[in-house]
Amino acid sequence: METKNGFILLDFIKQLFNGWKRVAVLMILGGLCGVGASKLLTPIYETRAAIAVTIDYTLTGALSDIQEDQAMRGIGSLIDSDLVREKVRLKAEQNGIQIDQNSMVQNFTVEREDFRWFLRVRDADPLQAAAFANWWAEEAMLTLDSAMEHAVIADHYQHYLDTLDYCLQRLAPEEMSENACANLDFDYLSKEIEKTAVAIRDEQVLSYGLMPALQFFLAEEA
Repeated sequence: METKNGFILLDFIKQLFNGWKRVAVLMILGGLCGVGASKLLTPIYETRAAIAVTIDYTLTGALSDIQEDQAMRGIGSLIDSDLVREKVRLKAEQNGIQIDQNSMVQNFTVEREDFRWFLRVRDADPLQAAAFANWWAEEAMLTLDSAMEHAVIADHYQHYLDTLDYCLQRLAPEEMSENACANLDFDYLSKEIEKTAVAIRDEQVLSYGLMPALQFFLAEEA
């Protein structure tokens, strides 16, 4: 059987069989090189945990893609923050594992896919990689829960501040015309507005700017 370019299949097969020793030697050498490489190069394992995020649109109304993206990036920034990483490092230390921040920067990565954040960890020990990823997810969830509590409180304070502003704007020289504001005077409203504004700023700092309508849960353990 001969092709147009002069290739003869039977001659090729004969040459292949005649050179089987060379092929066998090359295969053995390749296998030995592979074994040697596996001994010299430590394998690196990667695992991940996932945190899913939802938005309560009954509280926010319709949001633009930019607003949703900002809300998601706020979650991701907190998950990947130095605060959470330090908590993971201390958690590892409590379990007898030493790791520094530089190693965490190199081996801990966070990746977004739609409304989920994947917490990826690489390590030479697969069990240790899984432990790190789960500790990271655990500390991230605790930090997010705490931040969300402050976000909700800040939102309540903001509604209260809006009510105080409403009363102050309708304060008449003689008397209050609105029943809900009837017993409030200018001095009380001014002091209460100032105090509430300070409380809002404090709560917003502790909330890390998270939107109070966000909800999240651990969707996948490592």
